[in-house]
Amino acid sequence: MLNLFLHDLAFSQNLVPNPGFEIIDSCNLHVGAIFYGQVSYWDKPTWGSPDAFNACTPLINSVSVPSNTFGFQYPHSGNGYAGETFYSHCCAGSVVREYMQVELDTALIAQQVYCASYYIVLGNKIKIANNNFGMYFSNTHVYIGASFNGILNFIPQINDTNIVTDTLSWKLISGNFIAQGGERYLIIGNFYADSLTDTVPIIGTDNESYYYIDDVNVHCCSCDTTSHIGINEITDINTLTISPNPANSEIKITTNDNLKLGEVKIYNSIGACVLLSPPLRGGKEGLLDISSLPQGLYFIEVITHKGIQRKKFVKQ
Repeated sequence: MLNLFLHDLAFSQNLVPNPGFEIIDSCNLHVGAIFYGQVSYWDKPTWGSPDAFNACTPLINSVSVPSNTFGFQYPHSGNGYAGETFYSHCCAGSVVREYMQVELDTALIAQQVYCASYYIVLGNKIKIANNNFGMYFSNTHVYIGASFNGILNFIPQINDTNIVTDTLSWKLISGNFIAQGGERYLIIGNFYADSLTDTVPIIGTDNESYYYIDDVNVHCCSCDTTSHIGINEITDINTLTISPNPANSEIKITTNDNLKLGEVKIYNSIGACVLLSPPLRGGKEGLLDISSLPQGLYFIEVITHKGIQRKKFVKQ
């Protein structure tokens, strides 16, 4: 029952329609497919021209899978993926960025924690790699007028600052944030200036990077999960408390007079067990060291002599 609970909890409804860019108007894709509206649900917020690739597209169109104009790459899953320029300094000093945008199935709920992610890999015909892989959530649809293909002046809620040089294996870009409420649109791209973006030359001195993108996911990782409660799980919210929450280095677990603490497990937001503790000393109250855990949202499972209880907490 535990595995089912964690799977449902970590992988609740993905709010991103067409997350793998599989739904296309036809196999006759061309360079700039998202720009030209050939990919369902996705569009462009600027005049940049993000692409889509599919195994059914003829090689002559330059956006086939696995071989295309930017390299040779199989999808992370399915038959297709997208791609865009995350860094380009060219054309007499002009700065170029590409972005792709999608409307989520529902607006985000205020004060809930959302987990968001996508996979990227550098095209193996590209000569430069960079960092700053962002996700920006907006309450309104964004479109900057024709001819603008520069940097969007937004601060992304999620941003990965690691330089990705791998041209073989897909890398997960992920993070979580607390929604303000009403966010309905997601934009993927690099929201930082050249001076704030780190780059590494791969071959030669080319000044443009290009990354494939696949399997975009946004889901609420703190929403009510009572529908997933198992047979031996305790549902009384007053039987166990976690403090402080959020916490920095240590949490205090306290039960009421009718329970006795046993083994404790902590899971991250994707359902992997990251900490296992033997029964805490003190019987009905115990301290747990969480200093080794990265910042983020976690789920704690406490075994008592009357059953299992699960809570969520945030590590700062």
